Amino acid sequence: MNSELNLQGLNILIIDDNPTNLGVLADYLDEYGFIILTSRNGENGIENARRNQPHLILLDVMMPPGIDGFETCRRLKADEATRYIPVIFMTALASEADKVNGFKVGAVDYVTKPIQLRELLARVTTHLKIQAQAAELTKLNANKDRFFSIIAHDLRGPFMPLMTNLELLGDLADTLTPQEIRDMSGSSLRSAQKVHQLLENLLQWAQLQMGGLKYNPTTFNLYPLAQKSLEVFHQVAQTKAITLVNHTPPNITIYADINMLDAIIRNLINNALKFTHNGGQVSLSATVQPESHKVEIVIADTGVGISPADQQKLFRLEVNHITLGTAQEKGTGLGLIVCKEMIGMHGGKIRVESEVGQGTTVRFTVQASE
Repeated sequence: MNSELNLQGLNILIIDDNPTNLGVLADYLDEYGFIILTSRNGENGIENARRNQPHLILLDVMMPPGIDGFETCRRLKADEATRYIPVIFMTALASEADKVNGFKVGAVDYVTKPIQLRELLARVTTHLKIQAQAAELTKLNANKDRFFSIIAHDLRGPFMPLMTNLELLGDLADTLTPQEIRDMSGSSLRSAQKVHQLLENLLQWAQLQMGGLKYNPTTFNLYPLAQKSLEVFHQVAQTKAITLVNHTPPNITIYADINMLDAIIRNLINNALKFTHNGGQVSLSATVQPESHKVEIVIADTGVGISPADQQKLFRLEVNHITLGTAQEKGTGLGLIVCKEMIGMHGGKIRVESEVGQGTTVRFTVQASE
């Protein structure tokens, strides 16, 4: 098996009218961890591919009396649902014209009969690697586009009120009342905090992508960190009359990277505050899970909640999903993505429980101390 590519669970569809060929190929490839699908003719193979979306198709050319492999491949490539599935032809037709015809209709490779199984495995593995690399490149490009979109649009937004307020303070300082100065200063501070939070998330996400953010765990008491994280948002919470509550037991010690955990908790509290109405509550709590030797940390709010459809969009950078907070605060969703990656570095998991109008609870786990 190829050590660079995990073949377990990848689907291969074999389309061949010869049951003996089907059996030999299926048995051989099954030994290497593939899930094998089979069809005895082109029409059935096309339907099988649409229904099961295999990662690769091995396709015989001569399959009387139905459509041949060339026509089967042509139809597969004409269908949006199956267009991008790589097809490798298997045939005794070895002339240059036959090979050229196979590539013209969309095949990525060609193996001649009698088939050498080790050669076939090498070709299959190679094209699965190419497909996986292409998918990863597509994902990276989408992430890059989203990254630049955040910089171009969302990072620019908080600067406008900040610059306007500072300009007015400079021009009108002699005529403004002390209360007006306090109000404008408070507004400027909130804008600066938004910019700072977004920059922190952008830098942390960039470091994660480049492998520059190192995991340095230590053993420490969770309560002081939880209290400090809540106190950071005291002024923001006060502005919306939101009560911050620390239910973290004072005796829980964990094994984690303290800087990463601080960033995770702050991001989640910031989100909770953003989507909680005036007069609501945001709480932080933690419980030990002895059976898994984990600590579950929970941030809960009494806010607007998240619909099931929008919950599916969380933790996905490629999805451009922006929801305004209860005071029209804007977010990019980048903070949740950073949290998930950092929690993953701790060997933990994160999940969201929410109901529209009833609030949101975010749970994640880290290691308990020895």
